[in-house]
Amino acid sequence: MAKSIRSKLASILRGETGNVAIVTAIALVPLMMAGGAAVDVGNWVAVQARLQAATDAAALAAGREANMSEDELKALATRYFEANFGKPDNSGTPEVTFTVNDNGNIRVDAKVTVENYLMKAAGMDTQLIAASAEVSRESTGLEVVLVFDNTGSMSQRSRLATLKVAANDFVQILFGPNETANSLKIGVVPFSQFVNVGPDKASATWLDTGGKNPYSNDNFDASDASYHNWLAWSDLTNRSWSGCVEARAGALAVDDTAPDQANPSTLFPPAFAPDEPDSSSYRNNYLNDRTTSSSYEIRQENYRKYRNKQVSSYSAGPDKGCNIQPIQALTNVKAPVLETINNMRADGYTHVAEGVAWGLRVLSPGEPFTEGVSFSDQQTRKAMVLLTDGENTFDSESNHNLSTYTAYGYLGQKRLGSDNYWTAVDKQNDMLRQACSNVKTAGVTVYSFAYEIPSATQRNLLKGCASDPEKYFDPSSSEALVQNFQQIADELRHLHLSQ
Repeated sequence: MAKSIRSKLASILRGETGNVAIVTAIALVPLMMAGGAAVDVGNWVAVQARLQAATDAAALAAGREANMSEDELKALATRYFEANFGKPDNSGTPEVTFTVNDNGNIRVDAKVTVENYLMKAAGMDTQLIAASAEVSRESTGLEVVLVFDNTGSMSQRSRLATLKVAANDFVQILFGPNETANSLKIGVVPFSQFVNVGPDKASATWLDTGGKNPYSNDNFDASDASYHNWLAWSDLTNRSWSGCVEARAGALAVDDTAPDQANPSTLFPPAFAPDEPDSSSYRNNYLNDRTTSSSYEIRQENYRKYRNKQVSSYSAGPDKGCNIQPIQALTNVKAPVLETINNMRADGYTHVAEGVAWGLRVLSPGEPFTEGVSFSDQQTRKAMVLLTDGENTFDSESNHNLSTYTAYGYLGQKRLGSDNYWTAVDKQNDMLRQACSNVKTAGVTVYSFAYEIPSATQRNLLKGCASDPEKYFDPSSSEALVQNFQQIADELRHLHLSQ
């Protein structure tokens, strides 16, 4: 093309069309140069936009996998760059530089030489195009607790199976291909009518093994206040405490007050489902009452029947209601998190506030769990993902207990202020509101799920539990649930372009 232009100019300047042609030729030169510049500049802009997009994609991809080694990050960034830039016909091979700054930010610089079309006539054969991108983490650390409903209703419509898929994706997105992470910890709190803190906590100072908390003696003969839940476990010869605990009284049930031996109400009573009277009206009868009293209360509270006794292996016995996976404390290792999720099973009734309260305690730096950093640590972000598929409930019974045994004891004991079912459920709802408030006040970002819940009241409770309306989810299908979890995982990994 350049040769053709020079030929035409020479023809004009030889005077073949007279003076007018000379004037035209003089004017044509800058016009043609301007036209050529416009074509090439437009191409530069297009290549630069493509180069910048590829550079941004490479930096963001590497940033999402910040637990990789520097060589692995560089290889990943290179793949993303090449996939997004491609091979424009008019450009050479890009030169890409990848660096990790001292502050941990990831930077990608790229440059490429572009061959000009028309400006070669003016001696400009090529143009160098450059782009750069740098990503920085919003925080240097992330601690997440997954608070999951493991009640019996989760077995319906494959809800628990779908939750496991969604939660596995969530964990894989955050950990990436790595088995450990430097700045990420995840914990899991399965809940039903109990939360299981783990039988390995039997020697913990915050567990009431001395019967100091009044609730520890609540199920036994009041005439002998020295007998308590832990002694009952000790008296049985073939069973040991499986890890479930009762809730503390009042505001302590849903807050993070540190357990203190000097303040018995702050200790956590180990759960022990008592042997209920020898009568068809009671479902957890696993020992002989050893009394002829006609009073069901006396027959149930008789603690002497536990001494040196065995419980049939076919009976849940003192473990009734505690068929739930133990809490997984915050950890930077992927495997135990996935193991806890995959071993979850659906059983029991719904006490959502218990799950939320223990989620807060898992994120806390103080006992009972101490793996979390301080809530005031500005370098670490904390989040809770709460999912339940039902309303707060009790399992009603037509006997003096009025319910099965739960973290709140028996409904008939009025630990929630009343033995009326609906009044007690309203109290549970109030406790859930307070538990969520406590979590958010601590600076934790809360994401909440109402999973196929028909009750508008419960949906509103969970929506109010979320940190803002955009963090509340009401998925209408299994696919939507999985997508929602992926969305949250991506948000928690959120990176921003710093330049």
